[in-house]
Amino acid sequence: MYEQIKQIIKNKKPTIDDESLRYFTNYFYVLNNKKLIPNELDLETIIDNTLYYSEKIVFFKEDHPINDKLGHDFKGKCDSATKTLYIRDSLDEPLKEMVIYHEIHHAAQTNRENNYTGINQSSDMTGNLVMEAQTEWFAEEIYKEIHGVTYEDRHIKTEDLNMAEKGVVVSQLHNYELYDAMLSKLAILLDVSKDFFVSINFLYKDNKGLKILEKKYNEKQKEKKLPYSFEYYNYLLDYIYTIGYMAYANNQDKAVILGGGTTTNGYFIHGTKGGPLSLELQRKFIDELDRNTILALIDNGLEFTDFAKYIVDNEMRNIIAGFELK
Repeated sequence: MYEQIKQIIKNKKPTIDDESLRYFTNYFYVLNNKKLIPNELDLETIIDNTLYYSEKIVFFKEDHPINDKLGHDFKGKCDSATKTLYIRDSLDEPLKEMVIYHEIHHAAQTNRENNYTGINQSSDMTGNLVMEAQTEWFAEEIYKEIHGVTYEDRHIKTEDLNMAEKGVVVSQLHNYELYDAMLSKLAILLDVSKDFFVSINFLYKDNKGLKILEKKYNEKQKEKKLPYSFEYYNYLLDYIYTIGYMAYANNQDKAVILGGGTTTNGYFIHGTKGGPLSLELQRKFIDELDRNTILALIDNGLEFTDFAKYIVDNEMRNIIAGFELK
């Protein structure tokens, strides 16, 4: 199947260079092999959409003008306006190859009607954390399958992730570790694998992917007596994502956020909800989500150890690890 996919891509884009052809073939081979294409779509439709948004891959250096626009921290960008995938040339392997798959995945899940990506089909931040986390997770899944490697859990100090200090995030990823921890907890609550999030992000027409996620969440909320509505849970995720993004991208409030301050500017985060941004409030929201959810699981006699593994507060994780239901 690998050679068949390579030939399909070459037929659709005869001018493609060998290096780009290899990356695209790897992406579609793993996507197809893992059976992550929704029934409503087919492989060639997704290939067409991806190539539409990936007319070229640019490996840019430190003096490239795009650094002035997005900042010197960002690693890659799928620019839907210019149909270009920008990849920072100085990245070390394996991160560089993973970033390429990350941006290809964004191209594959972008809606031609409005250039929005995945289940984030509105002008606010709804669904961005889920979208970004599944993108990075799948990028690393491609790398692992193509190169025949596995990654063990890594424990990353939160201060290394532009978060409040004295916490630990557990993740197998080389990038987007906090988002991965949040997605892992959501997957556990919904009793799904992360494959589920990959597939629904292709179903952006009429917000179908988001509706599927909402239906699944509401079923599990009722079953497990989870403490949050779907809307408020997503608001928490969207705020956590926005802080991470604003501390990463080039913007007027980056220094304030990274310095531990609170922005004077207010931001629309989720629908009409929003306000100032700060690492302190991000940490408060993460703690709120973790504590209230774990208490709900415990109160209802449900398994909680898998969820507890991804709780950011390391001290709390140790307490829960030693907790026994009577």
